[in-house]
Amino acid sequence: MKAKSTSKFELDGIPPLKESIPLGLQHLMAMVIGSCLPAILIANVAGLDYKMSTLLIQAALIFAGLSTLLQLYPIPLFKGFKLGGGIPVIMGATAMFIGAGVSVAGKYGLPVLFGSQIIAGIVIIIISFGLKKIRFIFTPVVSGTIVACMGLGLFPIAIKNLAGGMGNETFGQPINFIVGIAVSLMILGLNKYGKGLFKDASILVSIIFGYILSLMLGIVNFSSIQEFTLIALPKPLVFGLDIKIEVVVMFSIIYLVEIADIMGACTLSAVGGLNRQVTDEELSSAVLGNGVLSTIGALFSATPMGMFGQNSAIVSNTKIISKFVLAIGGIGLFLAGVSPLLANLIRTIPPCVVGGATLVIFSTLTTSGLRLVSMDGFNQENSMILGLSMAAGIGFMVVPQVLEKSPKFIETLLADSSVVSGAMVAIIVQGLYMIKFSKGKDNKNKKDKKENI
Repeated sequence: MKAKSTSKFELDGIPPLKESIPLGLQHLMAMVIGSCLPAILIANVAGLDYKMSTLLIQAALIFAGLSTLLQLYPIPLFKGFKLGGGIPVIMGATAMFIGAGVSVAGKYGLPVLFGSQIIAGIVIIIISFGLKKIRFIFTPVVSGTIVACMGLGLFPIAIKNLAGGMGNETFGQPINFIVGIAVSLMILGLNKYGKGLFKDASILVSIIFGYILSLMLGIVNFSSIQEFTLIALPKPLVFGLDIKIEVVVMFSIIYLVEIADIMGACTLSAVGGLNRQVTDEELSSAVLGNGVLSTIGALFSATPMGMFGQNSAIVSNTKIISKFVLAIGGIGLFLAGVSPLLANLIRTIPPCVVGGATLVIFSTLTTSGLRLVSMDGFNQENSMILGLSMAAGIGFMVVPQVLEKSPKFIETLLADSSVVSGAMVAIIVQGLYMIKFSKGKDNKNKKDKKENI
């Protein structure tokens, strides 16, 4: 009987807990704040009280954990399909829905938000079964461009956190930059000179360092810890359900772009960590699993799930692909969600510490996307696809006023997400090049036939 591998560099490897727990917690720390962000912003615009806000955060963390475990250890359905892709990834409440979610919550209320999310989720579940037929659209240059646009679009979030967090009375004070930059430098130093676990878990070690430094400087805010219940599970249908067709259409479009995001994250983990391309079956199963959990999550007031590119970047960078290691991060997310106390303790991490860590993570994410593009080479066509997509992705975010006279869902779709606009431009431009290539090929074939006659 073959002995089980203990290598963290093997997909089915089970490293010792003393090694696995810090590495798993590193994945959790890299995305837990980001996974809570949609719930926090939606709760604010919906005017929820402290208790209801905590419920949204708990739901986001619980379903992030469940979605992660499902992706790592899929449930077989029938030939070619599983619930989950089996790729080393981390799931969480996707930032792609923040703009639309905030807009819908403020304009129509939470019942419409969650009701429309369910219908859109069912649409994407149906599409997942035919994903193989549209995968040709998502070439390495398109997937890489989407990942790069995602990273670039997240930089403002990192910088705002680095400065202390928008709305914080200490926003922009030098002490925030000092702590945040110290965290960034710690990550870089450990990656360059660290050995063993200190190098592999450089992000976690640096966040702990930043937290201790913040405690010493007195900038950790414990005022949010008002709930000391150890265990509390969110209840279904707390806000009720309602549906508006225009919101369903908008969410369905964003879900489609989320598929491209999933493809990018899966490709990043597969190419960087597994040294191979992701298969059609893995992608279809990953999208199917995400659609099912996001739909069920809406019943419990969780916003849509997605794959976190920064965690795929960590997998690609460290080559640590053990599903067991990532599962520890997923279990940590679930436990943080079922405990209001733990959920609020996580919120005490100062924004500047988060900003310092995510600045490095988002930089790695952006360059990982560029590496994916380079797989097809930086020829004129690929460079044009990348350049125009990044221009659109960042341009609409920087100058959202240009869309003020457009329909609301178009404004929300393009201005609030660098990924949506970037992906749309990448797919359209690539399609134009494909048409040109196809016509050129047909003309060449006709010419060859005439010469043969």
